[in-house]
Amino acid sequence: MHERQPRYRTAVTKTAVYLTAVTIASLVAVVLALSGALDAATSQLVADLGSVSAALLAAATFAWTGWRQRGDERRWRWWMVVALASFAAAHGSWTWYRSIDPMHFPNAANALYLGLPLCSFLALIVLTREDHGVFGEHDVAPSRVVVVLDGLIIAGSVLALSWKIAFSLVTEEDTTRASRLLVEASYTLAHLVLIIIAVLLSFALYGTLRSPLGWLVVGLLGIEFSDAVWLYALAHDTTAPLAVDAGYVVAPVLLLFAAPARRRRQWHIASRTPLLFVPYVPFAAVLGWTLYTTVATGDPHVGEVYALVGVALLVAVRQLLTLQQLHAARRQLSHQASHDPLTGATTRNVLLLHLGRALSQDHHPRRLGLLYADLDDFKEVNDALGHEAGDTVLRTVVDRVRSCIRRTDTLARMGGDEFVILLDPAPDDPHAFGRRVQQAFSQPVHVNGSSCAVSASLGYVELGNNASPEEAVARADDAMYQAKAAGRSGIRINP
Repeated sequence: MHERQPRYRTAVTKTAVYLTAVTIASLVAVVLALSGALDAATSQLVADLGSVSAALLAAATFAWTGWRQRGDERRWRWWMVVALASFAAAHGSWTWYRSIDPMHFPNAANALYLGLPLCSFLALIVLTREDHGVFGEHDVAPSRVVVVLDGLIIAGSVLALSWKIAFSLVTEEDTTRASRLLVEASYTLAHLVLIIIAVLLSFALYGTLRSPLGWLVVGLLGIEFSDAVWLYALAHDTTAPLAVDAGYVVAPVLLLFAAPARRRRQWHIASRTPLLFVPYVPFAAVLGWTLYTTVATGDPHVGEVYALVGVALLVAVRQLLTLQQLHAARRQLSHQASHDPLTGATTRNVLLLHLGRALSQDHHPRRLGLLYADLDDFKEVNDALGHEAGDTVLRTVVDRVRSCIRRTDTLARMGGDEFVILLDPAPDDPHAFGRRVQQAFSQPVHVNGSSCAVSASLGYVELGNNASPEEAVARADDAMYQAKAAGRSGIRINP
């Protein structure tokens, strides 16, 4: 223990020194590009090379930290390696072609630029998969599919609201420039969707932005800033300032800080109710804006209508998935309330409910049987092997007994090591049925390399339609105690 602490401190120190050096180098590149000490072409080249170098360093850092991890901790980092390598290749290609022909933008670079949001999205899904599974058991956090839909709804609403501002110029431009504008808009929209999804997932799981999700969001915001400035400059046919490249240089460095960040599972359990209403706020804004433009102009822009229809479809799908999740949660809660959490057998209250219904069906009179089983000296199993071994024995014998009964029968755990079987209808040969059940109880159970054999005392009664559920259980309980008094592992059948 004392040897590991110095090693850990040394690793932390080396990581801090490395991150500091990369940060300083990136800031130097930004300062040189913006200082005016260099001519415009050289400043542009310094900024572009700084962006490519920062992306490659970030990819190498994710690869190095991912190699030292296992499972999802490795997978999400390797997805970030692919994302950053794709960005570096795209920006390198753009740098090369811009130095030769600034008006030509290669199609390969277009595809590679989209690799950053796509692979980052996959990294985000893998990063939150394990944590989301923990919350999913208690129905605290919304499903990841719903969160992704929320991100698309918000981004689609933003797109619809900004349609006149960002895209009204498309119809006025030539085809080449219009296609370039749409491509640049796809980057901006993809990064916006990814940022929104990351923020929603972070607040759904942890109640706040935490490492490494926080660094991913901050880094993507840097790229989103540069994309938005480029989109504005292209839409208004102006030259983008050199400051726009600062985001492309700094963003990979910010993403790099997520690679060594340690994920601590200390969740901030807070109300997630506000998250349910977040996507409806921008959707309501889009709906109101469309209605306003319809009343004001009498002829809304067709793009706004299409955007509104698309967002409405996303909202409908989101509602269906939410209802499905709520239905599944309700079924899960109902099952937990009616079944024993250890063995999966029904509870005492459910047994009495089924028994009461069966006894009250006067228009369909039938013979009913009730078998009461109690494990003999089960306390000795817990004392000798431990309570975990005792739980294993109970689960095993219940599974065996369940295989002996019919679909119309009900197996319930009354508490501790006592069980009751409602036989509907009663068996023709109660002795044969009791022997099968007793054999299921008495088969040895292998626990932790040891063989544990248990026995059971059984009491059986046949019921009429004039008995109450409590009286029926009490009669079967008396029959079981009579069998226990007569001899261990006995069967008592009372009329």
